[in-house]
Amino acid sequence: MDAIGILDESDDADGRAGRPASAIVEAAGADAVVGDAPTLAERSLDAIVARGEAAVLKLAREAVDAPILPVDAGRGVHSIPASALDAAIEAAIDGDYAPRERTVLAVAVDGERVRRAVLDVMLVTSEPAKISEYAIRSGDDRIARFRADGVTLATPAGSAGYAASAGGPVLAPGTGLAAVPVAPFATAHDHWVVDPADGVELTVERDEGPVELLVDDRRVRAVSPKTPVSVTVDGSLSVLVGPHSRSHWP
Repeated sequence: MDAIGILDESDDADGRAGRPASAIVEAAGADAVVGDAPTLAERSLDAIVARGEAAVLKLAREAVDAPILPVDAGRGVHSIPASALDAAIEAAIDGDYAPRERTVLAVAVDGERVRRAVLDVMLVTSEPAKISEYAIRSGDDRIARFRADGVTLATPAGSAGYAASAGGPVLAPGTGLAAVPVAPFATAHDHWVVDPADGVELTVERDEGPVELLVDDRRVRAVSPKTPVSVTVDGSLSVLVGPHSRSHWP
């Protein structure tokens, strides 16, 4: 590796002890390129060190080509702990890390593309104790219709997060998307694993309060009843995985 980008979005980026990633990269014999996500997306880089979940998500939204070495960014993307940063960068430069692809989704509302998603897509009521009715469709099939506070659709990378807290499964990479009702009205309810290649559509069938669309835990916009939220595969995010990477499993 000759040139490695660095994006630090961690909470302690300004006050962290230890050598900065740029110094580690340069000490290992590579050029360090520090910048924001749009800047790094335009550069020709061999890899990008992304510290913090926010850094990984920003790079995914920019559709970067270089593989990412995630640091303290969650198990779903096989991130490494910050304590192993020195050793991991040196090992990656020596070729001990290999890229693995993680699904990225395109999210569109009524045909208008609004965001890319790495972890999850959610429709949820914005007021407490307000239950709405939702539907999930995959391809030509209606999977389910139910009353709940919301519904979340998680990639394998995001399935250990909010979807698991709502009762959904943790998915192995490459297996599909977890569709999970959030606080459903019925005491007995299902969740589903759907094939993203078929395309998935979420709709609010009936609302008892405002419903919002969240993508990777960020509010995007309000969604009215019968307005389709379409979710399709939009390429992948290349993640470097090696000896210091955390397991995908909790």
